[in-house]
Amino acid sequence: MGLRSRAATWAGRTLVLASAFAAVPNHASASGLAVLEQSPRLTGLAYAGTAALAEDASMAFFNPAGLTRLQGGSAVTSGYVIDLDVDFTAAQATTWGQPITGAGDSLSSSGGTSEAVPQFHFAQRIAEQWVAYLGVTVPFGADVNYPDTGVQRYVGTLSELRTINVNPAIAFGPIEGFSFGAGFNAQHARVHFNQRYAVPTFPIFPEFDINALITADDWAFGWNAGILYEIDETARVGIGYRSPIHYTLTGDVDFLLPSLLGPSVSGSVRAGLSTPDSVTLSGFWAITPWLEVLGDVAWTQWSIYQQLGLQIDAPNLPATLQQLLGGSTIRDSIYESFRDAWRGTVGVQLRPTKEWTVRFGSGFDQSPVYDANRTLRLPDGNRVLLSLGFGYELVEGAFVDFGYTHFFIPDGTIDETNQTADQSRLIGSFENSADVFGLQLTYNWKDVPWRDLPF
Repeated sequence: MGLRSRAATWAGRTLVLASAFAAVPNHASASGLAVLEQSPRLTGLAYAGTAALAEDASMAFFNPAGLTRLQGGSAVTSGYVIDLDVDFTAAQATTWGQPITGAGDSLSSSGGTSEAVPQFHFAQRIAEQWVAYLGVTVPFGADVNYPDTGVQRYVGTLSELRTINVNPAIAFGPIEGFSFGAGFNAQHARVHFNQRYAVPTFPIFPEFDINALITADDWAFGWNAGILYEIDETARVGIGYRSPIHYTLTGDVDFLLPSLLGPSVSGSVRAGLSTPDSVTLSGFWAITPWLEVLGDVAWTQWSIYQQLGLQIDAPNLPATLQQLLGGSTIRDSIYESFRDAWRGTVGVQLRPTKEWTVRFGSGFDQSPVYDANRTLRLPDGNRVLLSLGFGYELVEGAFVDFGYTHFFIPDGTIDETNQTADQSRLIGSFENSADVFGLQLTYNWKDVPWRDLPF
């Protein structure tokens, strides 16, 4: 290996690793609570071929068996900007039976957000048939933030779910054409919910509102596995599975009170949360050296998740507040009665030159949310995806990739009523859309540092 080649090798590795560890996992939002944004290469393909593309270490999130296609190792760092537009218009809004409006008598609120989401993947061949992997990803998330003085304030303001997943895995290729992989997932979830309650004596004056701030978190564990079958050099099929993960979230609630009710009060909160298992079937076919077609069919068992049930214990609540909330123990639920969901996508990769790759894709992503269970906190709906992207090889093994997806989400409606004593009710409609922009740096190397060691 020449001096320039060695310098490029280690410069590429250093760039990828430094960028990865500089990023701080933050937020994500996708269909339901799931996050497909694990690789901008796949984003440019509308997430087609997730369990079969197998071009770098990020493959392991969807199918760890694909790691056996790496000659030596791979490091990937990627960052996303997710721009979510949520515009809500109320047809009817009441609390304590009285009609309310937002600031300036507005019946509209915007809950959209723009956030950055990083991911990191690293893999290294450790023996002739074995490849090891470590990934730090964001598999689930939601962030919908309405104004504190909006017409929707008595049903919800801030709704935030953040997860970080640490996923070591191993891949094994014992038979020519067949590979197997499995991994362990340690996942941290944190929720943050804000909601306002009107004081019964002053139900239409926001300055007398009570603001409830809820935070809770937990670590939980699961696993993932996959199989890759390479039919020949031009075609392969992959199957990936991710297990459910069950949380018991615990944390605190702070009731910020107006002066007429006395000092603020704190309490504890407990909530159960289950994230679903999923199965993905993917295909890859290189029709010619410059034209490749990819496909995905995925099923997610969202029906495992029936609600995020909150139990709030605040024994020091003043009597007035207990009357408002129905006692010192308050129960509520969020994101109710999901249904199982399917996703189907098709993508095309064009390779006009050795250095350049151009990607297109489209598909349908069914949401677990529909008219009967849509809420202010998760105003989701079925999505149509339209994607494009490109990749460029900077030097041998070092790539930069960009992917963009627009999600077309049909308008939706809600009719939601609080289960607390105020019986706040909100009837209205949403106009939603989402744009995802992803940038990926990849370095794939062929060498295995200890391959020539004498033991």
